[in-house]
Amino acid sequence: MPTPEQTAAISRAITAIRQAEILLTDQIRNACETLMAIKLTHEYNNLDWYLSSLLHLQNATDDEVFEVTTTHIKSTADGLKVDVTTIQTIVQDEQTAGKVIDYITQAAAVVAEL
Repeated sequence: MPTPEQTAAISRAITAIRQAEILLTDQIRNACETLMAIKLTHEYNNLDWYLSSLLHLQNATDDEVFEVTTTHIKSTADGLKVDVTTIQTIVQDEQTAGKVIDYITQAAAVVAEL
């Protein structure tokens, strides 16, 4: 079971991922090309999987589940770095791409500290 400090940290990571998803959703809706929308949706789905894992971690009521889930989330954080690289290449608005990357980076930093 997470401590109050861990719960607060996880909440910050959840908020950051949600903000990144909101920005990606806007990009998907405004995509002029189907292929671009598909690529953006793939990145959104990657973030959504990570968000689901964070929510599972936040709601862990057993120490063992919390520990296993924390280890798993930390081990998959490298995937977020790949997502950042991909987002830099597919999000056409540089300012939006920067914000999405910032949110992802914030979430990864919080998870690293758990």
